[in-house]
Amino acid sequence: MKKLSNIDWNQIERFLGSLKFAVTIILLFTIAMIIGTFLESYYGTDFANRTVYKTFAFMLIQFGMLTSIIFAAFLRLPPKKRLYGFYVIHSGLVIIGVGSVITYVAGVDGTINLAPNEPSREVTLSKDVLRFTYPDSGKRVTSELPYTAFKKEINDEYDGIKILEYIPFAEGKFVWTDSINNYPTTTPLHSSKYHFKNAFAASDILLTLHPEASTEFQSTQAMGPLTFNYMPAGLAKCFESPSVSGIFLWNSETAECFTPEEKKLKVNATSAGNRFVVLPVNINDTADKKLLTFFPDFSPYPVDTSFQVDQKSIIRIFSKKIFEEKPNLFLFGKKVAFFSKADQKWSILDIDLKGKGVTLPWMGAEIFLTDHQDKLVPFNLPQAIVPIQKNGSIIKGDLRAVRLEILGKEYWASNYSPLSVAIGGKKMIVEVTKESLTLPFEIALTQFKMDKDPGTNNPASYESFVKLFSDGKMSTHHVFMNNPLKHLGYTFYQASYSQDNAGNYNSTLAVNVDQGRFLKYLGSLMLVIGAIWHYNLNRKKKGAKTS
Repeated sequence: MKKLSNIDWNQIERFLGSLKFAVTIILLFTIAMIIGTFLESYYGTDFANRTVYKTFAFMLIQFGMLTSIIFAAFLRLPPKKRLYGFYVIHSGLVIIGVGSVITYVAGVDGTINLAPNEPSREVTLSKDVLRFTYPDSGKRVTSELPYTAFKKEINDEYDGIKILEYIPFAEGKFVWTDSINNYPTTTPLHSSKYHFKNAFAASDILLTLHPEASTEFQSTQAMGPLTFNYMPAGLAKCFESPSVSGIFLWNSETAECFTPEEKKLKVNATSAGNRFVVLPVNINDTADKKLLTFFPDFSPYPVDTSFQVDQKSIIRIFSKKIFEEKPNLFLFGKKVAFFSKADQKWSILDIDLKGKGVTLPWMGAEIFLTDHQDKLVPFNLPQAIVPIQKNGSIIKGDLRAVRLEILGKEYWASNYSPLSVAIGGKKMIVEVTKESLTLPFEIALTQFKMDKDPGTNNPASYESFVKLFSDGKMSTHHVFMNNPLKHLGYTFYQASYSQDNAGNYNSTLAVNVDQGRFLKYLGSLMLVIGAIWHYNLNRKKKGAKTS
């Protein structure tokens, strides 16, 4: 018996290779898989990975299984003919384990979103990162966030920003917060809460123009056929200005507006009947002038001599007539404007916080102002929760947020609300996003096809037709269920789809690189061969004893 420092290694070997240890470790593995499956069903795959599948404890259980397999075979050495199948089975299991470790360490598992005819090479991975971007220099720095399912303190620092806390699954609690940056007095910053009701529904609406508001809060919102348009408060008087043409121009820098009639500007028409207005403006405060041409019935922005749209123009044009056919409600904080088809006129009315609403000309609808802020930012303060999944999608808890400290004040950055700050004269954008991988080639979606179940809108199948650009060559491919695209070690599977605001379909492909795949296939083949071999050897042995 070999002993070292009073440790009985033979006894340890026998225990690790024993049936008792094997049963125990398999039982633990089974319990972990049951818990993981339950969590995945109710709380999503990401939550299950963070709590079970990709934890140190689960890895330790799998290592215990691999150890049990190795020692079970080791204790049955030297080789015996009747155990040849047994050795092959256990060797196959070890090879599968090695292949799985290689995949876990070096593999790639992500997604790529393809918009129609837009080449892409950016693969989104599962790990969260905090990204610091410097727009002026183009510099980008990422910091890994803890792979945890629950709120975790970090206490790290980068370039004057203290990283205090990370919440992987959160829900926002609405609050008003102060602005981070300073803005010119003419910049519209106001936000308003309204209560809208009619005979069929009632809803609370928050609209904002604040540049620091996250994408959760918009300036436009649709409710059935009615569109709510939140506008700078100064524009209210523009709607009040009488105008035969129904047109007014707006200077976003000075917050001034005027009609073509006031400036004696002629409203012309093309041979096709499209109205246009030509406005001469000064160039750099000199006597020199340039001409801005507006087509108010198509766009608020001017076009240059090459008919290129100038979206940076501080002067814009609006035609009230294009909002007269369908229900449109214009909100300016404490004023509302709408067109009544019955009266064939625009109404501009005051609305206040005293509970008195405004009656609208659409089926007895009313709107009330419930809150108004001139400078504060609407914000959903992250609160840690357990996510909830429904029909394969996270319906609660998809907010990921990081609490930061900058110059003694606390701020939040999230996947929905990047933080834009200026430190020492340098502008920086901080955002919570996913780790990404850049492909050595590009893929573009040329066509997305979806078949639906008869008589329903439920998708029965969907497939993508893509172009692959690699090494100066282009090739076409058809990706659908059980027909992936493979190139340079990457495998692309049809995963899901989405629809943008214009109604176009985007395709999402799962991206996989599995360096351990060959070993896992080899190990699986050895399991089959070993099982057959072991069965035949035992059958011959039993046959010999019977005879």
